[in-house]
Amino acid sequence: MHILRNRWCFALLFMFSTWIIPSHNSIFAQGQAKSYLIAGVSVEGNTYADAQTIITISGLKVGEEMKIPGPKQQEAIRNLWQRNQFESIDIVIDKITASGVFLTIKVSEFKRFSWLEIKGNDKVSSKDIEKAIAKVKGDILSAYEVDLAKDAVKALYEKEGLMYAKITPNLIPTDTGLYARLEMTIEEGADFYVDSIIFSGNQLLASSDLVGALEDTKTKTWWKFWSSSKFDKLKYEDDKKKLLQFFRSKGFIDADIVKDSIIYYPDIQKVSVHLDIFEGKRYYLRSVTFEGNTVYPQEILFRRLNIPLNEPYDAERFDMNLSGNEDQSDVASMYLDNGYLGANLIKEERKSEGDSLDIVVKVFERDRYIIRKVEIVGNTKTKDKVIRRELFTRPGEFFNRSAIIRSVRGLGVLNYFNPEALKPDIKPVDNTKVDVLYRVEERSTDTFNASMGYAGTFGLTGSIGITLNNFSFSEPLRGGGGQILNINAEFGQQSRYQTIQLGFTEPWLNNTPTTLGVNLYSIRQNFVFNLTRYGASVNIGRRLRWPDDYFRVDGVVRAQYNEQTASQGVFRAFNGGELSMTGSVSRISLDNAIFPTSGSRFTYSSTFAAGGIGIGKVDYLKNTFNLEMFHPLASVDGNPRLVLYMSTDMGYVAGIRSDTNILGNELFFMGGNGLGGFAITPLRGYVDRSIGPSGGGRVMTRHVIETRFALSLNPMPIYLLAFAEAGNVWENLRSADPFDLKRSAGLGVRVLLNPIGLLGFDYGYGFDPQGTTGPRSGWQFHFQFGR
Repeated sequence: MHILRNRWCFALLFMFSTWIIPSHNSIFAQGQAKSYLIAGVSVEGNTYADAQTIITISGLKVGEEMKIPGPKQQEAIRNLWQRNQFESIDIVIDKITASGVFLTIKVSEFKRFSWLEIKGNDKVSSKDIEKAIAKVKGDILSAYEVDLAKDAVKALYEKEGLMYAKITPNLIPTDTGLYARLEMTIEEGADFYVDSIIFSGNQLLASSDLVGALEDTKTKTWWKFWSSSKFDKLKYEDDKKKLLQFFRSKGFIDADIVKDSIIYYPDIQKVSVHLDIFEGKRYYLRSVTFEGNTVYPQEILFRRLNIPLNEPYDAERFDMNLSGNEDQSDVASMYLDNGYLGANLIKEERKSEGDSLDIVVKVFERDRYIIRKVEIVGNTKTKDKVIRRELFTRPGEFFNRSAIIRSVRGLGVLNYFNPEALKPDIKPVDNTKVDVLYRVEERSTDTFNASMGYAGTFGLTGSIGITLNNFSFSEPLRGGGGQILNINAEFGQQSRYQTIQLGFTEPWLNNTPTTLGVNLYSIRQNFVFNLTRYGASVNIGRRLRWPDDYFRVDGVVRAQYNEQTASQGVFRAFNGGELSMTGSVSRISLDNAIFPTSGSRFTYSSTFAAGGIGIGKVDYLKNTFNLEMFHPLASVDGNPRLVLYMSTDMGYVAGIRSDTNILGNELFFMGGNGLGGFAITPLRGYVDRSIGPSGGGRVMTRHVIETRFALSLNPMPIYLLAFAEAGNVWENLRSADPFDLKRSAGLGVRVLLNPIGLLGFDYGYGFDPQGTTGPRSGWQFHFQFGR
């Protein structure tokens, strides 16, 4: 406030100086006041301001009588000064005749803004500075406006914790009239770091616990090498709110920060934070009563609240379980999932004698809403029916918030739309009806690849293929039917690897959640083992309703002819047919196909080749298990960007008969990036197929943990990752040791390039030998495609 007061004082002094120090023929330099008739008024010194406009604003009118000197000229200058357009103003007598007095208004205009030049900024971007100053060409640059611009830039640096940043504005004339360049020279100063955090007034809660409640304001601890003690004033203000939330979670609902101070030490670039706390009394929750509830009884509401009695009152947990927690198991969700869109729960805390606390929750259930219609906007390619079959909200049903959340998740998994633009819109029609609008933004999901390259294993390699992920068999040129068509061909040097595949999948057979797919293929591999396969497979699957609608079952029947040549003393030669059947159960609750941020994916699969019962010449039973979990760690602009990923893979294959034929591609190999079209489980930090028996193993396990950060999600998803993983392959169950694992760690990046697909690069370090003995595997570079 005193800054504004100083500026107005400066303005008044400027006005007074204009009046008190007039030119020699100024009307203020005249002696005794005399009355004159204004015979004419002219303007001098104006460049951009219109002369007639200046005269009009001044209020001086030809034909009117005025005293010189007198109040009228003071009012004229005041009127012009209030325009904040002129640097100096004076009114002088041009001449006096029998007709009256001729006056001249002399003005000097302020500079005009031409462009902004910023020097010395590093911690704050030029874009943010330009936005804060908010000047466009032609704006007036008075001393007051320049001072405001300086303060705006200073405020940006204070938010960054750079309290001692020095901002120096300067106006540089240009060769265009009164236009000037505004030059902002910035000396940012040094970052400040938290040296100490001192609490006073706390009695029951230890200062170490209070420090732990501060999320971003921390002192440096030697073992937390990844954390920073950089002081951020804006985050410090948020941390004070988190501190009070921590008190409330421990039963101190009256706690408050009486005062706080920040002491800066510029010589050592440190700050000391002092917080004076009023802790208050710790309250214990004695009872919870609901009033106004008619839909659900007291017992059900209290059970849903999931809060213990006669223990310290956790206000934070109470509020979350009352009005909104992450898994929608709160009390309010019961109403919002049953049509009561306008339901409101108001908590009233009643302190009793001593340290007891009673809570009364007043329930305003209001009207029950029915969905009148469900609209879809923005789908320029994908057909409405493809979107609607993923929705769990239907006209005529009661409003259900969980169903809307589930619908958005389903649309995200399709990967047809920009995930950041998937926002439902709820529009009440009247007191009992509501419309639900889903806005989508299409993006291409089809992939095309045509490449040539050189791989140490296969020599010269190449591939060509196309995958249409949103294909329509009835309208092949338009697409949008949600079907999948893929054609792919690959080759390696000297026929060491050749594959041709054609596949088609209908995910919703007869408009039911039943999947039907057909795949034709011919594959030749002359690496590790010499095997040629050609045949066809048919798969059918269906989404279940129990245990929940994330579960599905799938079955595959495969018929193929095999030609395997004896090699390495492990693989026997034989020609013959194979009939195999695969059954799998899975549960997929991911929120996005490319960059999942929450949910999990679980799959158990069992494959039986019928040679053991006399059908075909291949005999084995193969079981695999896969579990992947995603958990959001941090958000940017409301969208999860930092994600924790964990996965586990296990597998076992064995023959039904003692004298059995197991194809080489059904055994387990491990190491490298897992590319190559046959059964290699990836393990970064190691050479391809370097883990386990050289001829393949029958037991496999692998564990992975990754931290992923999305730099961009649309239009080109890009994310960085840091990983640690361990795995191994054993010859049989008797030699398997779940603690004998090959370990690695490293960094990577993934980029979705349409229409090519997901590409990535990993750089991993193997901590163990590639075989049983020898040096560490060390650093290995891996190219990733599709994972």
